Amino acid sequence: MKTILFLLPALQEVLSQDFRQIKYSLFPPLSLLTVAGLVPRDKYKMLVRDEHVEDVIVEEDVDLVVMTVYVSSAKRAYELSDHYRARGAKVFLGGIHPTTLPEEAGEHADAVCLGPGESVFLRMLEDFETDSLKKYYHGRTDTDLSEVPLARRDLMNGHKYLVPNTIVTSRGCPYCCDFCYKESFWGRDYHRSRPLSEIKRELDTFQDRFVFFLDDNLLGNRREARRLFALLREYDFVWQASASLDAAFTPGLLQEAYDCGCRSLFVGFESITKSNMANANKPQNRKYDYAEAIRRFHNAGIMINGSFVYGFDGDDPDVFARTVDFAIENKIETATFHILTPFPGTRMFARLDEEGRILHRDWEKYDTRHAVFQPRLLTPSQLEAGHWWSYKEFYTYGSILRRSVGLPNRLKRFLYNVGWKKMDRVWDFVLARGLVGHILPPFELVLGTDTSSREGEEERGRRQQFAETPAVE
Repeated sequence: MKTILFLLPALQEVLSQDFRQIKYSLFPPLSLLTVAGLVPRDKYKMLVRDEHVEDVIVEEDVDLVVMTVYVSSAKRAYELSDHYRARGAKVFLGGIHPTTLPEEAGEHADAVCLGPGESVFLRMLEDFETDSLKKYYHGRTDTDLSEVPLARRDLMNGHKYLVPNTIVTSRGCPYCCDFCYKESFWGRDYHRSRPLSEIKRELDTFQDRFVFFLDDNLLGNRREARRLFALLREYDFVWQASASLDAAFTPGLLQEAYDCGCRSLFVGFESITKSNMANANKPQNRKYDYAEAIRRFHNAGIMINGSFVYGFDGDDPDVFARTVDFAIENKIETATFHILTPFPGTRMFARLDEEGRILHRDWEKYDTRHAVFQPRLLTPSQLEAGHWWSYKEFYTYGSILRRSVGLPNRLKRFLYNVGWKKMDRVWDFVLARGLVGHILPPFELVLGTDTSSREGEEERGRRQQFAETPAVE
């Protein structure tokens, strides 16, 4: 019986040891587990290895290695490909980066998959068996999503991850921002949902209460989102997801999300300068007031993980302080700060490259932590320094306290911040000893807690009033 190794190469910051272990121990490699679901169980032995949490150089003989590759893991993926090919294995590379730069990936692989792999993987496997592999295979985006297999979660090292229950219910996004990889992978107008029956079949396999939806924009299609909410009411999940901020202005939508278990949403504010959003083709962020959107999320009882990006053409040296002040004043629960990164294949990369502003093509530094292009109003060193300053300033204890006071469930918000950003040594201890299963229940409790006191009654009254208040789209 031949052996297939499904392998997720580490991002560059993990290899350099300049990383937080808990950040990369959140989710198992869902895309690889899903492709593994296509493989006949009686024909192959299968291994899954994630270099963020475990060693990926296995001692046993491997016949085929399958990797999904991101831009900042490309260098490491090529190293691992060369290693296993030297041992006699064939290598398949797929994912965002090989789709964008297939010829580069092809130098280190026996076969490269461009686009989504489920539609073409079995054909690749047949060609592997008959020793007739082609160099390039093109996955289709027009396939029936009911054919997407259930992820082989039984193959993952479940004790390594804080959130083993992850799921994707839709693919793509109704928007197409200039800095997003979506267009090069899915196509410009691609946004489709899986059949509800298939989503239910997958949800029924989950053992833990905490669930994370990995959709690019879970609430992007309002009709499909509401159908999903109706299904989720059958469970007792506490869940998080990503959504664009325009969701806050659809009457009743956030209240419905809360009622079926949503407690936090990752929201891309990107820039507090609206002209930057116009130049980046993000219309939903130009249209609505950020502070009002935040108020609506909070009134619905939903916490926010705000995403902010530095380096747009309108960003000057004051942008870092202005952004952090905005996030603190509006009591955003958690935030991620990124350096604008023009990924290859995006319209932003093409524009900056044409303007001669791309500094290099060292893909391992295309990680939203390094300045890889010349900003218009900042130096690259200013951009990097301001990015790190923002994290330090936003997550001081004083900031955490200011962002917690004045909102319902103050203690939950405070503990959520402290647990995520101030307990790295504790997380390292827990992960090193495989104790994640003991940590998840109290984590779920903190996230899912709603006040039951008089404050809770007042909050529920505000949410009800908010749900009944019409909003103009």
